[in-house]
Amino acid sequence: MVTNRVDEITETNRLAWNAQRFDAWVSAFGTPEDEAAKIIADPKHILRRLYPYLGDVTGKRICNVQGSHGRVAVALARLGAEVWVIDFSEENRRFALRLAEAAGVVIDYALCDTMEAGKLGQNHSFDVLVLELGILHYHQNIERFFTVMRQLTANGGMLVLNEFHPVQRKLFWAEGPHDYFQTGLIEADVPNPDATGVSLGKCLYRFWTMGDIMTAAIKAGFTIARLDEHPDWTDASIPGTFTLVAYA
Repeated sequence: MVTNRVDEITETNRLAWNAQRFDAWVSAFGTPEDEAAKIIADPKHILRRLYPYLGDVTGKRICNVQGSHGRVAVALARLGAEVWVIDFSEENRRFALRLAEAAGVVIDYALCDTMEAGKLGQNHSFDVLVLELGILHYHQNIERFFTVMRQLTANGGMLVLNEFHPVQRKLFWAEGPHDYFQTGLIEADVPNPDATGVSLGKCLYRFWTMGDIMTAAIKAGFTIARLDEHPDWTDASIPGTFTLVAYA
């Protein structure tokens, strides 16, 4: 019964993330060709939240988990990395591959549920896993998620997770539960990157505490190297995001 419920949630979110997504990215960024020109001009700007933790990526095999529109992946490829993206949205994939072509790079884009990534034949093959902003709350089993991440990471490899802070999402986000320890699912709009405010559909979210996240990473076999908390973009008195760096 639990498995069926998880499958139902995954399918609900997959359908929502495929609805009008390509057009939403065009509305937010311009055409893939427009955005590629910006990435070519300054790839490190796209990676500004990640690059201080990554350093030189030349020649590294990097997996951008749930890499969405591909901007991070293409910027990494422009800096010399060999990049895979794992994401389950065909609309995201279409935008990302056009973006990569326009930027003059090649990325591998696996259309796959992240939790099924072990079937891709890439276990323990990535030097770095990169995850950015809006990853964890789509997963109903945080321990299993980090176990999959560990399977993808080479021994000695690094995971860099830049994510919304649990305090911000649970207590201050308008659609959050406003209860730090609440464990139930929340139904809310799929993020719309443009300024129209038009709903692109509903997703089911599960918000985790910092303790949930740290414990799951450790139990999966990662060693935590650092945890940095960053101010919220609109209210610097509260945490907005955090960056977790861990080694396999």
